[in-house]
Amino acid sequence: MMTKWKITSLILTVFMTVALFSGCGKKKQEEVVVPLTPVEAYKVAKGDIQVTYAASGRINALKEVSIIPKVPGKVESVLKDIGDRVKEGEILFTLEKKSLYQQLEQLDAQLTQQLIQAEASLKQLEIQYNNAKTDYENGKALYEGEAISKQALDGYKKALELAEVQYKNAQDNYAILQNKAAKSVITTQKEAVSQNIEDSDVRTPISGIVAQKNIEVGEMVSQQMPAYTIVDMDKVVVETTVTERIINKITKGQEVLVTVQSLGGKQFKGVVDAMSPAVTGQNIGYPVKIIIKNETHELKPGMFAEVKFVTDKKDGVVVIPMEAVITRNANSFVFVLEGDVAKKRDVKVGFKDDKNYEIISGLQEGELVIIKGQQFVADGEKVQPVGGAK
Repeated sequence: MMTKWKITSLILTVFMTVALFSGCGKKKQEEVVVPLTPVEAYKVAKGDIQVTYAASGRINALKEVSIIPKVPGKVESVLKDIGDRVKEGEILFTLEKKSLYQQLEQLDAQLTQQLIQAEASLKQLEIQYNNAKTDYENGKALYEGEAISKQALDGYKKALELAEVQYKNAQDNYAILQNKAAKSVITTQKEAVSQNIEDSDVRTPISGIVAQKNIEVGEMVSQQMPAYTIVDMDKVVVETTVTERIINKITKGQEVLVTVQSLGGKQFKGVVDAMSPAVTGQNIGYPVKIIIKNETHELKPGMFAEVKFVTDKKDGVVVIPMEAVITRNANSFVFVLEGDVAKKRDVKVGFKDDKNYEIISGLQEGELVIIKGQQFVADGEKVQPVGGAK
């Protein structure tokens, strides 16, 4: 059993050991150096800032034409396929013309026959006219010699007048048939058939690219279904809608930035071409059309695009990077670097774009604001500037 003296000695030994280790710990703490928070600063400058509004839409060809043949018929040849470039007036396909040429030959034969008949009729009526004229002159002489009555003379005169009218009509009819420029029933029919022959070579009314081809050689085509679709892709149009808050801030001819994510986020310049003054149909916004040049044909109909409209702009104002501004409880502030000390500064922000804030008050041009490390410092804290001011 341990004696009272032994217990006391043990307690003193424990206290001395604790005191010894405690003294060593304090010495080590005094030797620890706390590192300063590294920060990166930005030199406040003036610049321009824009407020943008983003809207999405689908890309369409600026011109798209469905080719419908003017006359029905059987396809004789197909000259263009999907993806082919075509120029205005080029033949896309042809229809068989054999029956049309046969109709033309038949009409020519009818016209020739009519001409022969008209010539024969003209000669016969000329003889009748000359005979009637001779009879009237003889009757006139007999009447003057009191050999016939006035009634008989009038009969000769009426016969001459009738023969003259018939002869003149025959002359006019013959002249019409001889004159190709004159219009007769057959010549009108010939013109219609000739037009059908011309329309059997189906041409494109615009330059562009064949987007669809719905025919093959030997098929019958009609006016019920488009045979081809031609698109002009040298320019494309993006159709989108904007809200009532934005529509009055957009103007025709205004340049916009168009981003296409399916092309890796590539950006294109577009121009506002048209704006609707009213909400139409089932649209919840105001329709806007943007034209984009597309000589390389990168932009394809059906792609989706994001359009950014500049709705407000300020030039020559104080701007700083967006990451410099900290907002808490609806209050905005920054940390200004004064030497190697971070000082908290309340600021009033204005316009905001993708990268920067406009600073209405709280900062002056030339001051340094912390843009990296500001989340880890406190007001009045000494910091370690790195990298130099940007």
